[in-house]
Formats: sequence, C-alpha cells, structure tokens
Amino acid sequence: MKRKFILLLGVLLLSLGLPFVVQAQGAPGGETIQGLETLTPEERARAQENLERWKQLTPEQRERIRENFERWKQLPPEERQRIRENLETFRKLPPDVRGRVHENFRRWQQLPPEERARLRDRLERWRQLHPEEQQALRQRFEEFRKLPPEERQRIRENLKRWRELPPGERQRLRDEFRARRQRSAESGGESRPRRHRP
Repeated sequence: MKRKFILLLGVLLLSLGLPFVVQAQGAPGGETIQGLETLTPEERARAQENLERWKQLTPEQRERIRENFERWKQLPPEERQRIRENLETFRKLPPDVRGRVHENFRRWQQLPPEERARLRDRLERWRQLHPEEQQALRQRFEEFRKLPPEERQRIRENLKRWRELPPGERQRLRDEFRARRQRSAESGGESRPRRHRP
C-alpha cells in the first residue's frame, strides 16, 4: 500500500506541473520574479529554487512543464487544492521516501499505456472496497511478504498462469471452487482432497 501511495504521489507531482517554475520563466532577464513580494518567505525561497532549476532544464523539459501547467490551469479549484495538499504532504516526507517517490514516478513514466491503465483500474477497484476488505487484503499481503522467497515465486508464477487463462476458463474455475467450498460447508467441513496441477 505504501508503494502505491508513493507512486500516486509521484503522479500528482506530474499533474502539478511546477507552477512556480512556469511563472518564473517569464521573468525579464531571468533575474527577478514578478509578484515575488506577495509570497510568503517560504514560497519566495521555493520560487527562487524553482527558477534555478528551470535554468538547468533542456528545452524539451521546459516544454513539457509548460504543457503540464496548461493542464493545471484547466483543473477545477477543488482538484488544485487537493493536489496542493498532496504536495505539502510530499514535502514533509523524509528525504529517502521522497527519493522513492521520484524513482517510482520515473518508472511510472516508462510503463506502456496499457500497463498504466491496468494499474489505474486496480487502484479504482481498491478505492471501492469496504475498509474491512482493504484491511484483509493488507493482512494477506503481509503474510505473503513473510513467505520464503521460493514460495512467493511459486505464487507469482501461478498468478501469471491465472492471468493468461481466457476469461471463460477463469470463470469456470471460480465456479468450480465456489461449488467445492459450498459442498464442504454443507458436509461439515470435510471435502475431497485437492488435485495439484503441474
């Protein structure tokens, strides 16, 4: 869960688009930043720091930031506020955690679009779960992490084979499993021994 949070925080940073940097890039001669006097001392320091970073960027990076800022301006105010709050949370993280966020964000950007879509779908399904279901999943994940490496690898391979099955076959196996479980419950907990697949 922590890893997903770190990844999401990285995505939010992209959508933020570094508005202070974009505002600063229009400063005459690059020496001063217009409107700097209206900022708090912390915001001024951040704007100056962003201006220095801006000067180090390639033209392609600057263009990407400009595009992100245009998207930022199109966001509803409540969405912008949510992103600002997430950014403040990010800034309060320890440096090593922020580093992991940046690394996860870099990896996110390198993912193919279909993999990103799959991860977004998983996150949305997670959000729709009842808190008790989320807690049960967290607990199972912790149990999985405590397994020996070879057992975790075996589970990963089985999961990969499961995902490669056609949807109809997966549904058939789910139905078969539910029926077996139902029979077991009705007979007082006794069930046939499980067949192991090669």
